[in-house]
Parts: sequence; structure tokens; C-alpha cells
Amino acid sequence: LYQKMANLAITDDLTKLFNLRYLYRALDIEIKRCRRYNSTFSIIFLDLDSFKLVNDRHGHLYGSKTLVEVASILVNVLRDVDIIARYGGDEFVIVLPHTPVDMALKIAERIKSDINNYQFLREDGLSLRVTASFGVAGYPDHAKDEIELLKLSDQAMYMAKSLGKNRVVLASQLFVTSGSGR
Repeated sequence: LYQKMANLAITDDLTKLFNLRYLYRALDIEIKRCRRYNSTFSIIFLDLDSFKLVNDRHGHLYGSKTLVEVASILVNVLRDVDIIARYGGDEFVIVLPHTPVDMALKIAERIKSDINNYQFLREDGLSLRVTASFGVAGYPDHAKDEIELLKLSDQAMYMAKSLGKNRVVLASQLFVTSGSGR
């Protein structure tokens, strides 16, 4: 019973992925591990494009089912050691231990392709197409703590949306565009 309650405290009810509480704990642990072993890791921040239209056109029940199907795609594409969390609404964060940013970019592109090629809600007779925008950031390449890492990957994801959606943007592209020289 205790174990069941502990799992419920760190799991998103809908998708059965990790929740925000667990994500922050995992990022803290990963930062400490990387500092100790002079290692690297990356995160992917993804947000479904125009997801509100799914809810508006088909209802929130189908929107929720779509999120569950996205979660299933993520679980099937990623490794067991990767941490997949539902950040909120239609946003997900993936922690990729021991993964440099160039590999994280490839993983994000693969996920983007899998989402693009998937027919959502087929069992319900709808066969919807959904796309997503992705932001990728790495430790220590782009940030020195978990808050900055999340912030940069989120900003990169928003840049992907502003560039036309359904694309992957690396956090270092933010520095080139903003002229901050980082």
C-alpha cells in the first residue's frame, strides 16, 4: 500500500508517465551525478502543436486519449533509463542520461517523425494527425543547473513554434539569435 501511494505521488494520472514532482527530483539527481562523474545529459521539451484544436473539434475525452497515445509513442521510442514526464497539459519533458546534445537532437527528430507518422485515435474512427515542437538543451553545454536547463529547452521549443512548428531547435540557437554570445 505504501509503495502504491509512493508511485501515485510521482505519476501522472492520465498518461502514467512521471509527473512534475518527480521530474524536478530526477533533474536534481542527474545534475549531481554529472558533476560528480564529469558527465553530460540532455533534455527534450516537447509541446504538441495546435492541440487545442483536438479538444475543440473532438472533445476533451479524445484530447486525453491523444495524450495517452503520445505517451505510448514516447515509452516505445525511448530507453528504460530515460525519464519521461508530463510537464503539464500537452507538454512533456524527457531526461536523457549520459546523452550528448547531438544525440538528443537525433532522438528528438526520431520522436517528431514517429508522432508525424502516427494516426491518432484510430480505434475511435478518427485517424488524426498531430505534430509537436521540440526544444533540446544539455548539461553542461547550455546550463549549469536544472532550472536554467528547463528554461532553455522551453525557450528552444517556443522558438521551434515561432519558426513554423513541427521542428526541433537546439538551445544554442537561442544564443545565436539573441546575440548574447553565450
